[in-house]
Amino acid sequence: MGAVLSAALEDYLGVIFHLQQEKRFALVRDIADRSNVAKSAVTSALRTLSERGMVNYKPYEPVTLSAKGNEQAEWLMLRRQILEDFLTNILGLDPDRVSVTACDMEHAVDRESMERFICFLAFMHSKGTGKTNWISGFRRFVDRGANNSTCKNCIKQYLEQLKQGTMGACKTPNQT
Repeated sequence: MGAVLSAALEDYLGVIFHLQQEKRFALVRDIADRSNVAKSAVTSALRTLSERGMVNYKPYEPVTLSAKGNEQAEWLMLRRQILEDFLTNILGLDPDRVSVTACDMEHAVDRESMERFICFLAFMHSKGTGKTNWISGFRRFVDRGANNSTCKNCIKQYLEQLKQGTMGACKTPNQT
């Protein structure tokens, strides 16, 4: 959806989106403060975003998203929410890590992969039997491992099997 932007430009769109929601526009200094960068870096990014039709920008005037920029920013925010849902409700990551991890991931996940995340989450959130057990079983596996083995041991065995092309179940320490 929309033009391909660098992670930094996507972050600027997100900041402008949030500022626009708060006060209907963004100022260069507000964008710089939120992004923790110099105003000159913001100005350069705004020029690029303006050239791509993503923002309405003129020097010394408030900045707003164009229709195209708003659509792109909404998609960015949705991607972040999808990844946060996955990291929180499926993987059970610590809430303090979720936002930073989702931010890092959102820039790397392509459209098709994101659609698979959405499909998986829709499946997991749909009504049906076994899904709650499946998630709680996964969480038990993370906490305790499998077959009286630690999760770290299972990860090590999985990676070894992946390298060798011999995928199988996690073995107990006595079976290795």
